[in-house]
Amino acid sequence: MEFDSGSAFKNGFAAESDDFVYMPAPDRRDEERQLSVRLTAKIIAAGRELPCRVHNISSGGANIETLAKLTTEDRIRIEFRSNLSLAGKVRWQNGGFAGIEFTEPADVDAVLKKSGISIARIKPRLPRYGCNVPAKLVTEQQTIECEAIDISTNGVRLSKIKQLKPGESYTLVIAGLSRRKVSMVWSRDKQAGIKFLNPLRFDEFENWIAWNQGETVPQ
Repeated sequence: MEFDSGSAFKNGFAAESDDFVYMPAPDRRDEERQLSVRLTAKIIAAGRELPCRVHNISSGGANIETLAKLTTEDRIRIEFRSNLSLAGKVRWQNGGFAGIEFTEPADVDAVLKKSGISIARIKPRLPRYGCNVPAKLVTEQQTIECEAIDISTNGVRLSKIKQLKPGESYTLVIAGLSRRKVSMVWSRDKQAGIKFLNPLRFDEFENWIAWNQGETVPQ
């Protein structure tokens, strides 16, 4: 699997706020009904990870848009949330678009559900992407050097950082990303969870993930 050097998404949607689902009146006679959606997810193939857009979905498969250059018969996994992922096979690929056939019938209602608590009372979260890049938390009084170790469109986990007070606001600086206003959610054991006050745009995030994997340079 390779990655394209250009972004297929030019609309600058925010990954959280723009998830859209069009649900036609259910037809119980048609178990393979196709739903037009606009969902963000993570595609995992050949040990690589990249964001993708899901444009429509049924219990049997989905059409996606991604920077990943896939080939027919590639085995992939699509992660929608931390508690939900689906395995599949690439049936066709055309530019930035691909048709995926799920290995087993998907529970479409579960995919479209945006919230919920697991048996362990853990709230499902958006897909995260591992990274190890230098970062800074900046205020008028100080600059705190640290390292970003995983990231989503909503926030980032930092390491090599001193104990900080939750609720404090900072400006986050990471190479390749625009400066972000952030809030400290938690801090312990030289790590901290940071929330973006405004989610990352999908196109910026997608290009940054590809760049972080050495495939392209963010614009």
